[in-house]
Amino acid sequence: MKIEEKPLKIGDLIFASFEEFAAYVEAHQLPKEEVLRRVRERLKRFKEVYGMSSEDFYRNIAGTPAEDEPDYLEWKMEYETYLELLDEG
Repeated sequence: MKIEEKPLKIGDLIFASFEEFAAYVEAHQLPKEEVLRRVRERLKRFKEVYGMSSEDFYRNIAGTPAEDEPDYLEWKMEYETYLELLDEG
């Protein structure tokens, strides 16, 4: 039995299949350099607001109960994304 695939609607966009959606996403991806620039900019804002580097934040706060604060959780995710992008080289 074959399952009939329904159109996928995301916002105003409608895709006939998941494959069509995946091709659209791949074609519209930002270059890695631009993603890295945007992540660095967000990390800079965290540093300005909280007065510590992302490295110090990650070493001292990530993994503690304080990490559950929404800003800290977002900061942790941004910093981990930054590290992953650097690791991809």
